[in-house]
Amino acid sequence: MTQQVITPNSSGQHPKWPDLDLHYLVFEDDDFIVYLDSDLDVEWQTSDGYDRSGPNDPARHNQILNLAASLECVPNDHHRKNVRLNFKRMVGEGVARSLDHDYDSADKILEQARIYIADRNVETARLWQLSTGCILGVLCFIGGFTLWSFRHTLTNAWGDAAFFLLLAGAAGCIGSVFSMIFRMGHSFPTSEAPKRLHVLEAASRVLAGFISGILTAGAIQVGLLLPILGEPGKMQIGMLVAAMCSGASERLAPSLIAKLEKDRSQ
Repeated sequence: MTQQVITPNSSGQHPKWPDLDLHYLVFEDDDFIVYLDSDLDVEWQTSDGYDRSGPNDPARHNQILNLAASLECVPNDHHRKNVRLNFKRMVGEGVARSLDHDYDSADKILEQARIYIADRNVETARLWQLSTGCILGVLCFIGGFTLWSFRHTLTNAWGDAAFFLLLAGAAGCIGSVFSMIFRMGHSFPTSEAPKRLHVLEAASRVLAGFISGILTAGAIQVGLLLPILGEPGKMQIGMLVAAMCSGASERLAPSLIAKLEKDRSQ
């Protein structure tokens, strides 16, 4: 497949393919041109001679064009311009290979384009979730540190039980953020979903950690969970450690709720 590049003339128009919104040239020869327009959409145009002869395998050619169109519909507007350009170039190369009747190469480059944008979407989704979780985790840490700094005043005003329950909630938030960080490498979210959904998911996990921390600490206070921690000098530190662990675990709080419901029914 030999590429013959013809540059625009002094008037800014392409001498062979006039009136094109040509932003980036992917491929051109005497029979067709494949390019990206100003919106980075893949476009192409064929000569009259090419149209008369047509593709060697119309069914395979149409299948490839359908695949290229479906790939272009994968959300990618949120990526940097160079990422979008690389992705659309690969899609455009697939179209060009098909127009040149090299259907196997077209399939290969389109598969590479699919993998490329899928990997970038996973990376972006991880960034959205981790950045949200880490920001909330830092805020919870600052909140917990502030509570501890004023512990004497707050315990006199609220009592030890309420104070340490709230502090346990902050510990649960931090535990949930640790869980997100440790598990993110084994999860594959995708930025094909809107950014606000990823932010909401990360925030809901931190909120769940807060609630889990309070529930776990409350269960320790009333002796429902880990009664050994009810001994003097062990309860408060045990509440905070258990609260952080419950925030990191997505199973402890649900099992605790089930235990409470079971005890109530007996």
